Amino acid sequence: MIVRNRWFILGLAMVAQIASLASLFGVPFLLAELRSGYALSTAQAGTLSGLPNLGLLCTLLGWGLVIDRYGERFTMVVSLVLTACSLALLGVVGGAVGAGAVLVLVGAVAGPVNAASGRLVLGLFHARERGLAMGVRQTGQPLGMALAAAVLPTAGQQWGFAGAMLLPAALALAVAPLVALFATAPERAGGGAAPRAAGSPYRHGAIWRIHGVSMLLGVPQVAMLTYALVYLVDAHGWSAPLAGAVIALGQLPGALARLLAGVWSDRRGDRLGPVRIIAAVSGTSLLLLAAATLVLPPLAVVLLLACLVLSLSHNGLTFTAAAETAGMAWAGRAMAAQNSLQAVSSLFAPVLMGAVLTWQGYPAVFAVSALFCAAAVALVPPRRGAT
Repeated sequence: MIVRNRWFILGLAMVAQIASLASLFGVPFLLAELRSGYALSTAQAGTLSGLPNLGLLCTLLGWGLVIDRYGERFTMVVSLVLTACSLALLGVVGGAVGAGAVLVLVGAVAGPVNAASGRLVLGLFHARERGLAMGVRQTGQPLGMALAAAVLPTAGQQWGFAGAMLLPAALALAVAPLVALFATAPERAGGGAAPRAAGSPYRHGAIWRIHGVSMLLGVPQVAMLTYALVYLVDAHGWSAPLAGAVIALGQLPGALARLLAGVWSDRRGDRLGPVRIIAAVSGTSLLLLAAATLVLPPLAVVLLLACLVLSLSHNGLTFTAAAETAGMAWAGRAMAAQNSLQAVSSLFAPVLMGAVLTWQGYPAVFAVSALFCAAAVALVPPRRGAT
């Protein structure tokens, strides 16, 4: 039966993640509408776009307990329905304060799909396939970003900010019934409850370092996703739809990079060694981008796309490493904790980079992002085989 097919369930988990992530992180692709609609500066609009992460930060640990207690399917369905309802509220609130409050609410209810779908996939695949499987699932992020970048700028010009955000709301509402029908791991088809929890993995340093690496690499990722489009508009004179289309195309190799990184880690039996390499290459590329914006602007566009791809490449590996380190009984909480800590960096990255942008411009944004990559290289734990 199709409900027992793990690859179908994996695909469904990926679609659910696309709906959730487009709702959470599609706002930066509507920065122009935020600026004009609410009379904000670029830095202020960037800060507003990061507010879903505040909601994530406040609720994800609680959602992790729900995942481990009630199962992935229940959590994902509730989250998707609440996300659609929350986005609909953007059309009835007024002003930047009201929009910001709704974006916090969106973050509070949309976050658990990522952790829940990750735990679902963790139970479906053996360790030797898990890097590939989690890489496939994690392509939901770049694909969700590609969808948002391709559609939302044009939709924003036609319908404004609130109208454009009804599109990810509709996707979330459409996928929720499919999740309710089919999103059950075969070995737990009779119920969603987790096995009794073993000792806490948080008594050891490895998982904290994995979380820290993920937080650090989240800063350049969010910086690129937040300011790439507006950089192409401001510095190169592109239209917002054209910039969005180019960024959307850049997400596709980002998705492929996650798949290849997963296969690479499966063959090595090591999730974190590839993370260290990706962080080092990403930091180097960001420094080159910072220099190119000053001396060779046409090359900067190419490097910008390369940095986008690299910034998206690590997530599947760090997420899988956290889940494997925690074990199945703690996987929901560990992945929710990782997302919560990523939300910290996602919340403060637009604020920090907005201040850097106001202070020294786009080259400084890219150079400061590179420093976070360097810190991540130093923090990666020693080699750990897949469990």
